[in-house]
This record gives sequence, C-alpha cells and structure tokens, in this order.
Amino acid sequence: MNYKIGISKNSDPKAAISESTSALKNPKLILFFSGVDAFSHYAREINERFPDAISMGATTFAAFCKEGAYKDTLMVIGFEDGIQCEAGLLEDSAKYPLKYVDRVEKCAAKFRKPENTICLEFSSALISCEELVLSTINAVLSKNKIPVFGGSAGDRGNAQKTMIALNGQVHQNACVFVIIENLGGKIRLYRENIYKPTQHFFKSTKVDVRKRIVYEYDNKPAAKVMADALGVTIRELPKYLDSYPLGRIIGNEMYIVANNQIVNGNGMEYHARIYNNSQIVLLEPDDYKNVLQSTLDNVRQDCSRPSLSLMVNCLARSMLFESNGDLNDFATTVGGSLGNFVGFAGYGEQLNEQHFNQTMVLAVFE
Repeated sequence: MNYKIGISKNSDPKAAISESTSALKNPKLILFFSGVDAFSHYAREINERFPDAISMGATTFAAFCKEGAYKDTLMVIGFEDGIQCEAGLLEDSAKYPLKYVDRVEKCAAKFRKPENTICLEFSSALISCEELVLSTINAVLSKNKIPVFGGSAGDRGNAQKTMIALNGQVHQNACVFVIIENLGGKIRLYRENIYKPTQHFFKSTKVDVRKRIVYEYDNKPAAKVMADALGVTIRELPKYLDSYPLGRIIGNEMYIVANNQIVNGNGMEYHARIYNNSQIVLLEPDDYKNVLQSTLDNVRQDCSRPSLSLMVNCLARSMLFESNGDLNDFATTVGGSLGNFVGFAGYGEQLNEQHFNQTMVLAVFE
C-alpha cells in the first residue's frame, strides 16, 4: 500500500494545505482532519487541488499519528495505490437518511471481497443521527458482509459545531462514507473499552428511544437509580457522570453509553440510544494504560506487520488523557506498536450495527 501522511500547524489555510499535501502525486483517496475554524476552506481547496481523488474529512478535537497528538492542525493521508474505493453521501441524516440508501447500494455493488473491505463513515455529531445512519448503511452492507467502521465528528469539546466533508462539499446534517478494499490483505477491526463493570446492573423499563432518554430503570426513576448506585444524591450526580458511564449488554458484548445530563430531575439523557428492556451495567474507570497495552498486544498477535491503521478515539477519552498529561504519549504508544496510523476524536464511535461512546475503534490493514 502506497500512502503519504502530512501534517501542518500553519495558521494560513493555503499554506497548511500545501505543506500537508506536498508529498501527494496522484491520490485515489484523501482523508483529512482539522479543527472547525478552517475546515470548510480545507475541504474546498483539497478538492480543487486533487479533483480526481475522493476527499473526505471530519472536524476533530485532536488528530493522531505515530508522531503524536495534534490540536489546531491539519492532518492528511493520501492513498496513491493499494486500495480500491468508492464514496457516497447520506443527507438529512437526523431524520431520513434511508431516502439515500441507493447510494450505498451503488457503491457496494463494485466490491467482491468483503474480508478485505470496510466501509469507513463520518457522521455529523450533536444531532442524534448515528443509529439512523447505521441502520441505513447496514441495510445494504450486512448482506454484502462488509463491516462498518467510523465515528462522529468532533470539535474543541464545547459541543457547539461539527462538520464533515466529501469532495469539497461541507455538511452538518449528513453522513459521508467510503468503501475501501485493501488490495494487499485483510482489514481487522478492534474496539477498546477503558471502563469496567461494577456490581450494579439495571434493566431499562421506560425510555424515549429517539431522544436518548431513560426515565426509569427497574420501574424506578433513572437518576435516583444512578445516584443510589454511586452512593450520592441526585444533586451531586452531575459531577460523576463523565467518569461513570453505562454499559449496554448485547449477548456477550458490552457497548459504552455516555451520560449527557439529568432530565426533569428524574430522567437521564445519553449520547447513544438505550432501548426498552436493555440490560445495563454501571461502569467505572479501569487502568487505561494497561488496557491500551493489552489491545496493542492483541493487534500485533493477529497482524505482525500492519501496513496502516485508522483510529477513532472518543473525544471524552481524549480529554481524559489530556487532563492527565497523557494524550501525546497515547498516540506515540500506539505508533510505537502499530507503526503508521491516523486518527481523529469525535462525539461517538461506530462499529457494524452499534453506535457507542468513550471507546477507541481501530481498523488495521495488513
């Protein structure tokens, strides 16, 4: 696989694009990540400079590569060869992305080796669209056995504005996706949780699925159930919400659901859906450095010589690492084990049919 990774911290957008794309010659696919401020300019200019390439990007809290974690930076990866790719757009993602399912079908029809193929998607954040997007994409790709991997866009952590882009067009209510076949081998997918279950298990018994609100667990007010499990009052509960997310249990798997806020004194609003009669467990922080090393060991055991990895590392995880002075070390540790990778940090992660939070997902190319 022939690709080039470029980084620029130049505050002038044109200069930043020139610096970060200087090694690109004839790319098939360009992925890019940056802060919100110059993102529209980057999207438009990259498309103008490389009109024959698919260009797809997302705003981010930080961009990652083996050299470290970068904020207020443009990061670009351009694939020259070694892949086949087709891209598309799902508009009106907060309500009716299914109207555009034919675009997924058109792209998917060109791929015949699902074991070497993924669908990478970036979704608009802060509009609760991810589950609708995933159901639309998987309506097609589950039949084709092409796995879905991606994340919601990010910002500085103030939850004000995120953007995604495809071929120069910027969107705030959409999903952009690219189906990628690795011509040199398989693509392996991984998911990492840095929170572990407590002994507190619940069942959701009254929910508003679309609004991502749970009103009752085990027929009791949701906020009181959470507060009692943590041994605090409802008034004290907000300061514990970031550190004690929930785990939604599906079979043998557990997916993290991040707390958002208390609603009307009794309900709990989340950053991913919890369905009625879901099995839920309260989570607590694990030793994230040990968990990361275990994840990297597993990847290297499966794939001794990765050619490239793509990462989505939750914005909340990134802020936690930064608050402990570990954000740059996190990126260099991943790079030291896996070699070249690029990644971004947004408001949610997606893998196959599931949208979740406070998680890292990896796609590792042989």
